[in-house]
Amino acid sequence: MTDPTGDKDRPAADPALSYDPPPTAEPAPYTPENYDPPAGDSTVAGPPEPVAPTPELPPGSFETPAAHIPGTPYAAPGQPVYQPPPPAYGQPYSGPAPYVQPPYVPGPPQRQDNALAIGALVCSILGFCSGITAIAGLVMGHIALGKTNRGEAGGRGVATAAVIIGYVVIALYFSFFTTLIVLAANGQLD
Repeated sequence: MTDPTGDKDRPAADPALSYDPPPTAEPAPYTPENYDPPAGDSTVAGPPEPVAPTPELPPGSFETPAAHIPGTPYAAPGQPVYQPPPPAYGQPYSGPAPYVQPPYVPGPPQRQDNALAIGALVCSILGFCSGITAIAGLVMGHIALGKTNRGEAGGRGVATAAVIIGYVVIALYFSFFTTLIVLAANGQLD
């Protein structure tokens, strides 16, 4: 049997396997449940107590509720007003303690300037002109690095640069004078 619509992907409909929707049913009508009132026991309140009439106020005036009058604790009529507990050990109540600002305690001392590190860098750079200041820059740079490691001063980067430049300048002077000595020994400097 072939499908008359020409759709080859779907199988042909079998009339024996056709789908019939279930019959619709009317919803059940709503009926509220009936509850029996509880038996006369202590859980059921008795008749309401009569309320005392409020006094009449003249036209244009109003009564401020007790909750809004400063210093007046609010309590429902006939209810006890909350009283704070008495002070312990017979001491009179004096209210909250006044605020006292704690004394100023200075923090750790400020670190010294990195003047020694800057001086070491200047001496190491001037060492290109004269080798003696490179040695002074190298010594000062090592002292500045020691102080920064102990936390006594700042300028760790400047001190490191001074030490590196100092070693480079000393190495250049050492290689220059070594080359002069070798050339002089071979008779090349005439």
